[in-house]
Amino acid sequence: MAEPAQPGRARLGAPDFFLGLLLLVFLGWYVHAHLDLRGRPEEDAAMLLRYSQHLTEGRGIVWNIGERPVDGATDFLFMVLVAGVHGLGASLESAARGIGFLAHGTTLLLVFFGARALGARSPWALVPAVFLAVGPGLRHLAACYGTPLFALAATVSWLLACRLADAEEGREGRPALAFALAALVMGLSRPEGVFLGGFMLLAVLVARGGRGSGPILGRFLLVFLTLGLAYFLWRWHYFGYPLPNPFYKKGAGLLHGHSLRMSWRDLWDLGLPFVALLPLGLLVKGARRAALFATLPVLLFVALWVLISDETNYVMRFRYPILPVVLIGCVPVACALWTRLGAAAPELTAATVRAAWPLALALASLLAWSQHREYRWMVPQRMGLYDAALVLRDYAPRGFALATTEAGLLPLYSGWRAVDAWGLNDQWIAHHGGIDAAYLDRYRPELILFHAYFSPRVPDHGE
Repeated sequence: MAEPAQPGRARLGAPDFFLGLLLLVFLGWYVHAHLDLRGRPEEDAAMLLRYSQHLTEGRGIVWNIGERPVDGATDFLFMVLVAGVHGLGASLESAARGIGFLAHGTTLLLVFFGARALGARSPWALVPAVFLAVGPGLRHLAACYGTPLFALAATVSWLLACRLADAEEGREGRPALAFALAALVMGLSRPEGVFLGGFMLLAVLVARGGRGSGPILGRFLLVFLTLGLAYFLWRWHYFGYPLPNPFYKKGAGLLHGHSLRMSWRDLWDLGLPFVALLPLGLLVKGARRAALFATLPVLLFVALWVLISDETNYVMRFRYPILPVVLIGCVPVACALWTRLGAAAPELTAATVRAAWPLALALASLLAWSQHREYRWMVPQRMGLYDAALVLRDYAPRGFALATTEAGLLPLYSGWRAVDAWGLNDQWIAHHGGIDAAYLDRYRPELILFHAYFSPRVPDHGE
C-alpha cells in the first residue's frame, strides 16, 4: 500500500474538482428538500437586521433612528454585507440567507479541498465535507445569523495557518502576511475572531518549534497594529466605548462556569467522531505534532467562553466556527495514525484501500443521516411576535415607543422606537446593569412587553 500523502503535498486534480461540484449539487438538493428559507429570522438575528436596515438607509449603525450609534451588532462584517445587498434591492432576510448560503457552500468546498491537500484520499475527504454540509450551519443561515460567514473566515485562516506551519524556513513572509490578513477578517466577522487568530498563531509557532518566529510575528503585528488598531480606534470613537455592547451585558467582568461547561459539551456534540482523533493523536508519536497543532486553538477557543454568559447560543452558534478547524485539523492526525496502523496490520489496511470508495461513501451517508436527524427540527420558534409587529407597524408613523426584552422581531418589523430592556442594544442598560423607572421615562413607552416563565393570573403549582 502506498503511504498517505504528506500534509501540504497532495496535488488536486480534475476528479477532485468534479467531486467538489457534486458536493455543491448535494448541498443545493438538501437545502431545497429539507430547509425552510421562508420563515422569519430568529430573535437575535432580527436585531442585527435592524442595524443593517438603518445602515442601508444612511442612518449609521444605530438601534433607534436619530439616537447615538450602538455597538450591538457584533457580526460587523456580516451586518455591512447584508446592508450592501439589501441596498441592491434584496430583502433583509434574502440578503442574510444568500450570504449565509454562499459562505456555507464555500466552507464546504474548502473543507474538502483542504482535506485532500493535507493528505486525505478523495473518497475519505468527502466524509468531513458531507458531515459539515448538513450540520447546524444550515440552521444558522436559515435563521439569518452571520455564523456561516464567521465559519468561512475561520476556515480560510486555518488553512493558511496550516500552510504557514509547514513553510520552509526563510520563506515564511508571504504565507505569514496572508494568514495575518485572514485573521484580521476573522476579527471583523466576530470579536472572538481576534482571539481565535491569536490562538492559531500560537499553534503555528509551537508547531514550528520557534523557527521563523520573527518574520511570522512581525507580519502579524504589522497587520494588527496598523489596520486592526485603526479599526479598533474607529469603533471606540464611533460608539464611545471600546468593547462590543453585549460584552458589558453578558460578560459583566465575571467568570461563567456554566458557559465553560456548555462550551465543552458543544465541542463534542458538534465534532464527534472527528474531534476524538485529536486526543488520540496526542498519544501516538507520529501523530503528536499534528494533533497538538490542531488541539491548541480548539481548546483555547472553547475555554474563551468562560468570559461570557451562554444566553442566545442558538444551535451552538457560538462554538460552531471551530468545527471546520476540527475537521481539517484531524486529517493529518488520521494520516499519521493510518501509517502507524499500516505498519502493524498491512493486510487490513490493504483491504481498506481496495474498498475505499464504498467504505467512505457508507460512512459519509451514515454521518449525514445522523446530522439530518439531529438538526432537521431546529427552526426559530414561532411566538407570535412577528404577527404582533405587523399590527403595530400601522402605528409607527406616530412615533410610538415600546420597551421589551424580546427586542428582535418586534422592533424590526414594527418600525417602532424600542428600548431593549435586556440591554444588548442599549448602552445605558448594558453599562448600568439593568433598567430603572427613571430611564424608562425617557422614552415613555406606549407598550411594555417582557418574557416571563410565569403569569400573575395563573397559579404556580410548582410550589
